[in-house]
Amino acid sequence: ACRPLHAKAEQHLMCEEHEDERINIYCLRCEAPTCSLCKVFGAHKDCEVAPLPAVYQRQKSELSDGIAMLVAGNDRIQAIITQMEEICRTIEDNGRRQKQHLGLRFDSLYSILEERKKELLQSIAREQEAKVQRVRGLIRQYGDHLEASSKLVESAIQAMEEPQMAVSWGGVCLPCRITDMSKVSMSSRPEPGYENMDHFSINVDYVAEMLRTIEFQTGA
Repeated sequence: ACRPLHAKAEQHLMCEEHEDERINIYCLRCEAPTCSLCKVFGAHKDCEVAPLPAVYQRQKSELSDGIAMLVAGNDRIQAIITQMEEICRTIEDNGRRQKQHLGLRFDSLYSILEERKKELLQSIAREQEAKVQRVRGLIRQYGDHLEASSKLVESAIQAMEEPQMAVSWGGVCLPCRITDMSKVSMSSRPEPGYENMDHFSINVDYVAEMLRTIEFQTGA
């Protein structure tokens, strides 16, 4: 069909070698249309030939079958492409959903950590406040004692300056008061290490390691 042919009429293809001969046979070995003279005297005299209409119909039928196969194949390919595009969309949807789930899981962990942190800080704050209040109470107690003692010292010094100390005491036994004041117990003090808050230390190394090994579950 691709050979250059000389056509004297629109309805018939003419042979190049024999201009007055119509092309009416097909060389099966050379796979080319030709004329009867080429078969008898020409280049195709030793070739097997067949009538051109029969070959045309056979090739047309083969071509039609081939076209049908290609169309069916194209339909299958298009169906596969559509299916894979749907798979891509499903993968993207599932990926977004799993990302959301993962975010919620970690948000839950953050919430638990924040709540536990708040509870532990409150424990520290309660003991801190209790200890500070106790020490401040002792400070006030010792401050009152110091003030009373200072006033007693001033009174004793003034009494010593009087000519008659016993009269100036006005019936108050200053030596007795001084003795009693000096005997006031000073044992109400925080025990050694009272200010230490190290018992509130925590070890989160194992938790941190566990968090670092968080992985997706496998299996069901």
